[in-house]
Amino acid sequence: MERKKEKNLINFYKDVHWSNKKGIFITTTTEDNYNQMVQLMNAKDPNARTDEAATTIFREVLGHRSRYNKGLGHSVMPESTKVAGVSNEEYERLAKENEANRKNAEYYQNRVEEIEGGFRIMREHMQDYEQRVNMKMS
Repeated sequence: MERKKEKNLINFYKDVHWSNKKGIFITTTTEDNYNQMVQLMNAKDPNARTDEAATTIFREVLGHRSRYNKGLGHSVMPESTKVAGVSNEEYERLAKENEANRKNAEYYQNRVEEIEGGFRIMREHMQDYEQRVNMKMS
């Protein structure tokens, strides 16, 4: 990959698994994997088709574990990320989404407590009212 100056793992996968002599992929499995990667990349917005997006798709299709990519053996040493199998961009997006969800959860928890407090006060007023009505009736 370094010799060819290729940063896009999808193109690298094709180069490695393509038989120049026969003009086809080495196996049908490699062809299916490549087609699936291309399909996922084409589904992205043109501005989002970056090398990092290609790496994410590559890992999604082939699987990923630290220091190893299925289908390529031990020849590729992926960049370290904060969470294995998730790009830094995706990690940051998820962290922001998680923070927003946490704030929403706190807000709704406070609202539930306010509503429960209002019901408690209303119940006390109703009990007081029922006692006065019962006293007048008796």
